[in-house]
Amino acid sequence: MTEQQEKRLALIPTLVENSPNRQIGRTALMKYMYFLQTLRQVPLGYRFTLYSYGPFDSTVLADLSVAESLRAVTSKTVLYPGGYGYEISTDEKAKWLKQRAEQFVNQHEKDVRWVMKKFGKLTSAQLELVSTIIYVDREEAKNGKNASVKSIAHKVHEIKPHFSETEILGFAQTLVTENLLQTAS
Repeated sequence: MTEQQEKRLALIPTLVENSPNRQIGRTALMKYMYFLQTLRQVPLGYRFTLYSYGPFDSTVLADLSVAESLRAVTSKTVLYPGGYGYEISTDEKAKWLKQRAEQFVNQHEKDVRWVMKKFGKLTSAQLELVSTIIYVDREEAKNGKNASVKSIAHKVHEIKPHFSETEILGFAQTLVTENLLQTAS
């Protein structure tokens, strides 16, 4: 296990422990890691690309699998009226794993708490939407473009037509108010 992977693995039980319900789903884990890396510049080394449910890197799920095999977290399948999901909670080796990267975890504890304060109560669908808005904004910034909130919302709606432009615009305007978008104002 590399030092960087050990740091990322230690963040998984840290995120779970700091979540409002002391458990998170896979979508939430993916988005929290994205927010940590993108909004808080925590050096995780993930390479997120846009996928069905927003920014995605399969390495996050690989890290989750390793954390489960180390018994730092456990994941169970949960049935919902519209399908199924996962609940990730801490397991018996969570403390041990966090201690292996204690300096990194301590250094980024405020970032984890910030992510949970801003996004910890959002549903999976809302996390998908917010992370996609941020992803589109960052792509615009990477291409040297300034975009209006409306143009960002329109692009996100093209990617995620199951969300209304009004809903997208509402979340985008909140992100602008909180200075979390780079191109839109």
